[in-house]
Amino acid sequence: MTLLSQPALERVPAPSADGRLRFFEDDGSAAAVIPTDRRSNHAPSILSLPGGGLLAAWFGGSDEGNKDIDILVSRFDVDTGRWTASAAVTHDEIRSDQNPGLFASPDGTIWLVYTSQLSRQSGVPETFNLQHTSVVKVIRSADGVSWSEPETLFDREGTFCRQPIQVLEDGTWVHTQWLCLDDDSKNGSDQPVVQISTDQGSIWRQVEFPEAVGRVHPNIVELEPGRLVSLFRSRFADWVYLSRSDDGGETWSVPEATEVPNNNAGISAFRLPSGMLALVSNEHQVATEPGEVVWPYERMRIVIAVSNDEGRTWPVRRVIEPGDGFSGDGNLRSNRRQEYPHGIVDADGLIHVVYAYGSRRAIRHVVFDEAWISGVEDQVHTDCKLWG
Repeated sequence: MTLLSQPALERVPAPSADGRLRFFEDDGSAAAVIPTDRRSNHAPSILSLPGGGLLAAWFGGSDEGNKDIDILVSRFDVDTGRWTASAAVTHDEIRSDQNPGLFASPDGTIWLVYTSQLSRQSGVPETFNLQHTSVVKVIRSADGVSWSEPETLFDREGTFCRQPIQVLEDGTWVHTQWLCLDDDSKNGSDQPVVQISTDQGSIWRQVEFPEAVGRVHPNIVELEPGRLVSLFRSRFADWVYLSRSDDGGETWSVPEATEVPNNNAGISAFRLPSGMLALVSNEHQVATEPGEVVWPYERMRIVIAVSNDEGRTWPVRRVIEPGDGFSGDGNLRSNRRQEYPHGIVDADGLIHVVYAYGSRRAIRHVVFDEAWISGVEDQVHTDCKLWG
């Protein structure tokens, strides 16, 4: 009998997917695993509700692109400190509903905007992932519990999205998307765009990001009224890219590489309470410049990076989710995937990040304040001569 098989050795389970938010004193953050009965759970979005509650949405089923993939939601109750069990709010017999984004409109109505593509099925040729068949739909709710029937919001086939609708300082609504084509590029020909509405979502007009093919998941952050940046995922698994607008999104600069690595996986950008720019992503790459489209399996850990110069540099970073810790080129794929983060700041200035956890077995929710990222107060005491 070895030490590891001793009956007296206490065995501790993995974090329980019971929805309970727990504060970890040694770490200074809180976390929960949201309960779900689906085998695969992906692309979560989170929304802060009036009164301190939270709403999360993601897609779940057997596997991305299958017909049993539905949009699921869960609510966090402040009084109980728990997330509710997930509930499906869409179901389409021939389509796969994916990539939800949660948005609270000025009148209080919650919009859940999501992609809806043809699912894998007999008679539908699948050239790659069928994203070229997607349209964007919306369901609405007054309370996050009861939802309307789906409506098509953007009917151009190939329209894909990830981020929620946003409202700029002047009241303009913006929604970022990318347009997928039916070709053999493995989504390398995707064109990012921003949809703009001045009548609260009744009529939209499209603006393209210039020379931006293969840069997707545009994340718009308003730095000052009318002055915006957008950060992008790269299909070439090289870097996160950044574009700027000084006219409220009407025109954009050509996206340029930042110093943050990207592995052709989802990112999330937002402003911190201090006004600095935050970016949550997997920091991993396989190339240092655009080339062929690459889809690395490795999505190993979640990192938050902070910029105090509007995205030019990112000197402050902290690991939110360290993952399994396997390293070495021959061992990277032993890591379970931690991926597709979405981050927000609530009315109290707390930062909430949700992501697909443990190779999509569940959705994990992490909460911390801005000081947690830098940890300056917790640095080694200055009388330590080694570090003086």
